[in-house]
Amino acid sequence: GNQTSTGHEASEAGWLDLHFESSRPEYEAALLDAGIRPGWSVLDAGCGSGGFLPLIARAVGPSGFIAALDLAPENIGRVEALAGTLPEPPEIATEVGSILSLPFADASFDCVWSGNVMQYLTPAEFELAVGEARRVLKPGGIFAVKDFDSTILQILPMDRALLARFMAARLQGFRDRGVLGTDCGSTLPARLRQAGLEVVSRKGWLVERWAPAPRFTRDYVRDLLAYFASVAPGYALPDADQAYWRELKQRPDRLLDDPDFCYREFFVMAVCRI
Repeated sequence: GNQTSTGHEASEAGWLDLHFESSRPEYEAALLDAGIRPGWSVLDAGCGSGGFLPLIARAVGPSGFIAALDLAPENIGRVEALAGTLPEPPEIATEVGSILSLPFADASFDCVWSGNVMQYLTPAEFELAVGEARRVLKPGGIFAVKDFDSTILQILPMDRALLARFMAARLQGFRDRGVLGTDCGSTLPARLRQAGLEVVSRKGWLVERWAPAPRFTRDYVRDLLAYFASVAPGYALPDADQAYWRELKQRPDRLLDDPDFCYREFFVMAVCRI
């Protein structure tokens, strides 16, 4: 599966690493756009397996400070191992904990960075997380939030209507659970503004990988297709769709090897100043 011990979907370290590497150039561009400066103290809130840690470390430099926080102890173990491999690292502290109740003093950080975390929260939890980020930020500090907008997800040459039916059922599942879901990225600026923050920048990035897809993208999309195929039986889809997903589960390389294969996903980053 692709869950951590916390039960969060799509948060297991191997899965996160593949996704990060597949999207690395765009993720690096987004982090640079956040405007983190040398010498800053940065909280990576919901750090996962630490994909963004080397990029944040490079941005703050040896005189900076990073606190990496995640709910899953196994992710924090990975981050601690990764921190030991960084050249000229800043001081790095790790914490198992929740973004809803940050174990840090008021006005501790110049920046709170949170990538692909808000999708797991309910609207009430989102407001709590925003309040906690605001509390631990110094005056003038920045809160940079990045998440997906999976209403823009294409896997060519898969039938678009078939994928649209699957994604509609998937997104309805998030609504039924009451969480923001993987389509929340484009709603982040409005949600942050409604929570009382000043949004100073908002930008989206398209991640597009045509055949022949890089190895990390192939491995990630193979895992993604297997995951989609495993949950499809739980959705109210036409019989023909269910047959397609069963077949795809057995033979994903037919799609991945297609000369017209293309994977596209989209994410949004909103930056707020406190």
